[in-house]
Amino acid sequence: MVRTIRHRTMTTNSSKTPSSHATRQQNSNKLSRTKKACFGLMTTVLGLVAIELTLALLGVGRSNADGDPMMGFSKQVPLLERYVDEDGKAWMRTAENKLVWFNDQRFPLTKPANTQRIFCLGGSTTFGRPYDDNTSFAGWLREWLPHVDASSRYEVFNAGGVSYASYRVAAVMEELANHEPDLFIVYTGQNEFLERRTYADFFEQTKAQLWLTGLVSQTRTYAAIDSILRKNAPQESDADSIVLAAEVDERLNHTVGPSDYVRDDEWSDKVREHFKFNIRRMIHIARSANAKILFVVPASNEKDCSPFKPDSEDGSFETGQRSFDAGDFASARAAFQLAIDRDICPLRAPSNFAQFIRDLPESDDVRVLDFESELRNVCIDEHGHDILGEEYFLDHVHPTIDAHRQLSRWLISEMREAGWMAADSIALNELSAETVEGVDQSILGRIDRTAQGIAMRNLAKVMHWAGRFEVAAPRARDAIELLDGDAESQFILADCLRWTGQIDEAVVEFEKGVSAYPTYFRGVQRYGLLLLELGDNDAAREMFSIATLGWPETDPRHWAARFQLSIAHLGACDFESAHRELQECREHTPGDMDVVFAIAEASVGIGEPEKAIELYEQVLDEFPNDVDTHLNLAHTLLSTKQTDRAAGHFATALSLAPDNERAQAGMMVIDQLKQSAE
Repeated sequence: MVRTIRHRTMTTNSSKTPSSHATRQQNSNKLSRTKKACFGLMTTVLGLVAIELTLALLGVGRSNADGDPMMGFSKQVPLLERYVDEDGKAWMRTAENKLVWFNDQRFPLTKPANTQRIFCLGGSTTFGRPYDDNTSFAGWLREWLPHVDASSRYEVFNAGGVSYASYRVAAVMEELANHEPDLFIVYTGQNEFLERRTYADFFEQTKAQLWLTGLVSQTRTYAAIDSILRKNAPQESDADSIVLAAEVDERLNHTVGPSDYVRDDEWSDKVREHFKFNIRRMIHIARSANAKILFVVPASNEKDCSPFKPDSEDGSFETGQRSFDAGDFASARAAFQLAIDRDICPLRAPSNFAQFIRDLPESDDVRVLDFESELRNVCIDEHGHDILGEEYFLDHVHPTIDAHRQLSRWLISEMREAGWMAADSIALNELSAETVEGVDQSILGRIDRTAQGIAMRNLAKVMHWAGRFEVAAPRARDAIELLDGDAESQFILADCLRWTGQIDEAVVEFEKGVSAYPTYFRGVQRYGLLLLELGDNDAAREMFSIATLGWPETDPRHWAARFQLSIAHLGACDFESAHRELQECREHTPGDMDVVFAIAEASVGIGEPEKAIELYEQVLDEFPNDVDTHLNLAHTLLSTKQTDRAAGHFATALSLAPDNERAQAGMMVIDQLKQSAE
């Protein structure tokens, strides 16, 4: 029995457990596969290392480790160029073809001993707009630093690019990282929505995929393969790639105002993620160059600049104004901030962009200065509330000269607190009154009054074009004062008053303009339009007659003035003059239906109703749903006793616009005629 049991046990076990020889053989096979995998991996790694070393010996550089994997630029145009002065000293300076976007700056090619090299980066605020580097926070820094820390030399280079968003700022930073930086100061976040760009499926990748892509992209092998692929790639742009122009191509340059912008929350979310990516990327660039980095939380004009394209369902800005006037500053601030965040054309940094910078983890080499909060504290002290407005900003985002001065002082305090300055450096409040006055005079004394006036005029023009008349008007006044009178600024001011409902004041300013600058035809023409709206047709005719003399017949503006003159003739019931002018306009632009419509009106006035009917019908062929044309045609048909046809057009007008009083009155006339006929 025992043997049987043991035999059965052994037999059963043998079917499940290999013999000792078989076990050793199987373990041997397992070990071999593991060894093979390890050896294969080691061989691959050693092979890659060998390739890397070979490429290094051949002088092949690494791929740009700090490049933006989401986009590139159609041309790699460097910011800096090398030049040698008369004494044979080598310098790096702003490249000539970059001076439209950047200040003219320079620094020695070889950094002198005991020198701290500071690069200030960002958009037009860093640049110093609407002025230049002289009164920017970089310009103020350059003046303060020698007095604060006399034991070191400081080079402050203003690398702010007009309209530059974070991805362009990061690209500039990559270049500057090659020039022995000690500190980067970055003010960015206002321009992230200026350029069209798409993101394909970049944000669908996992963090692990992004990490691996970034790691591989830093190798020389990747650089060599990428170079070969780029050389062999077709020149046509890939629909899924993101290749931007070498310089900023603002969406606003292609539109009349902010009309190109529509609500697109998905795209906005991707812009925000890209912004965050580039902020982190800048930290990596700075650390790779053994430099420190100081971010500035951007600030904006909240209460004195309405949204550039407000959400039609959101009256936050108006709510903010009412709350502010009522002294409810907490509600006002929340409403103004919501107006910025919901702006469909966001030319000010949304609150979540600023908050991301504010929340960056600080370290020995990374700091954050909350410019917005600091400015609010000043506003409370000076005005009793913390709502930022025209007291500190010249437009929607550009600080006043004094606000730039304040920012520079806060930056120095932040640098001292971080331990980035010499131990014996002096706090700004310890400087003598004479020193402070000397710094102020050094900056302010270099201001060119004429250049400043032109800057104010340019700013007024931009804000007027964008429809921000409440911002444009004070800047136009500044330009008039600084330039001791200026034609363009005078008429911009008048037109801003017109569009903000200050009609009496607008007339006064227009009259000043016409009296002082009678040959500034664009302004005279604008005054004519206001007079036309006010029903002063005779005065409007005078303005338009002057305006027609301003441009040759080859200029479209000449014909615009001629057409407006004809409308004033119609308003004055001078149908013969209107008809004559309009016939010439039609010869110039035969397909313009506005001209055809006006000729029809003039034709009625000179007693040619059948001709008018023909012209109105031409307009309806192009615009079958135009209510005014249906109504004018209906009335003309009535005058020629064509009641049934008139009734049809009155009915069509009423169906298109049920609340239109002319259409309702016309149908009543038709009903009365029908009753009389019965």
